[in-house]
Amino acid sequence: MSGLRALMEGIYRLGTRLYRDDGERLFAHQFGDGFIIVADFHEPQLDRCAAIAVALMRHISHAGCLARAAIAEGEFADISGLWPKVIREAIARDGSDDCVSLGSGLMTLLPVMGTALIAANKLDARNPVKGSILTIATSDSARISPRFPRRTLDGDAGLTVLDWVHAEHPSIDLIWSCAGVGRSPPEAARAIRDDIDAEAPPPAWIAGTLDSSNLS
Repeated sequence: MSGLRALMEGIYRLGTRLYRDDGERLFAHQFGDGFIIVADFHEPQLDRCAAIAVALMRHISHAGCLARAAIAEGEFADISGLWPKVIREAIARDGSDDCVSLGSGLMTLLPVMGTALIAANKLDARNPVKGSILTIATSDSARISPRFPRRTLDGDAGLTVLDWVHAEHPSIDLIWSCAGVGRSPPEAARAIRDDIDAEAPPPAWIAGTLDSSNLS
């Protein structure tokens, strides 16, 4: 839970301390032990997206956990208007946006849906490399500054892995100085070593994490 708590805290700080206004605001939705973060508008350059992912992965490492993420594009929208009338009436009656009573039970609802979530999940699932990695489609990686080190996946030229440990970019610095989210590359590298020593993950997980972060 410490990793999820750190992720939640980091996203909250980003949205309340830095990316607060129209055009740059974020929309974050929890699904299980992860979040999808959606921008206000389409972003031709993906440096900010990559910087947010890097900063959050480093922030989670500060809590003694390691994360896995993917950067993808797609649509995302509020679908609550498509819910059945009986559900909409129950929500209005109960005064809740995301749950309705089932007698003494409860139905929790997700008011958003879209291809953005599906695309990110598919992209991550397509990457066979185990470990704490940040994946992006190679076709999209050209929209990210060279200041984010990367490597094309062996055996699948369509996938690229970004080095979230060593990336250095003004947006990463801005996120740290304004929102307090992230940590330095040496601290992130040390967090990986500490996690490996403490948790003793499977060899494939260790190899994938170290290789993608240029730490092996």
